[in-house]
Amino acid sequence: MESKSGRIARVKYWRISLAILAAVSASLALADDFKTIDGKEYKNVTVSRVEPDGIVLKTKSGISKVYFVELPKEVQKRFGYDPAALQKSEELQPKQKPNKTAAVSTPTARATLDTPKVSFTDALAKLQSKGLLHLDCSSPEGRAWIDPLLWAMNDASWKENVTRNLAAYCNPKYPSIYILDAQSGRELASYGPFEGFKAK
Repeated sequence: MESKSGRIARVKYWRISLAILAAVSASLALADDFKTIDGKEYKNVTVSRVEPDGIVLKTKSGISKVYFVELPKEVQKRFGYDPAALQKSEELQPKQKPNKTAAVSTPTARATLDTPKVSFTDALAKLQSKGLLHLDCSSPEGRAWIDPLLWAMNDASWKENVTRNLAAYCNPKYPSIYILDAQSGRELASYGPFEGFKAK
């Protein structure tokens, strides 16, 4: 005959095993694939958070934000995208002045979740004050002239993130921008709501 303490120990281990199995299953079930309207694919990603203008995806290589204007209608509907509500909320938010005292973090620090966040406007102000970036948002398709050395020393994901953020900064409703070499004027990259990011 089996002792009572032996049965209790087996039940306890069984419960722990079941809890671990449930947690692993839930994390696998949350992984998803997304394809933008221009054909860019995000495989085996998890949705980190949903924002009014897009979704933030966590991948093996880092974190990316995909704007709803880049996603098919069924994905927009799935995450509750409402362009009219977004426009109203943008109109109601007061304009904030950039904080000029914040430091720009390294690309590695920007990629980690537990480091303090530096706002995009703070980083933008610092780049402009150092003469590394000139931004013109006066037309629907913005233009940004960037120092060629700064552009060359960063990786492809940094270039894509900067291009997307500058496009959204210039025109939040329909993000679009051309990134140009500040010395030669040559086009380095572009971003538009339908064609997405393109490096030259």
